[in-house]
Amino acid sequence: MCDCAKVHMYEIEYKLAGMSVVPTHKNCGNALNGTQLDKFQKELVKSWGMDPEDDSPV
Repeated sequence: MCDCAKVHMYEIEYKLAGMSVVPTHKNCGNALNGTQLDKFQKELVKSWGMDPEDDSPV
């Protein structure tokens, strides 16, 4: 797991781990830990202009 202090949205790349895609940090090459993954998902939804609280389909 990635132990880097700050991970920005633009430093994330996706790699295959078996049959699943895992978000990894470009600088260290390790998969994101749980708190980093939650923060990344919130930033991604915000950058798309969607409300993270809204579960209705588009």
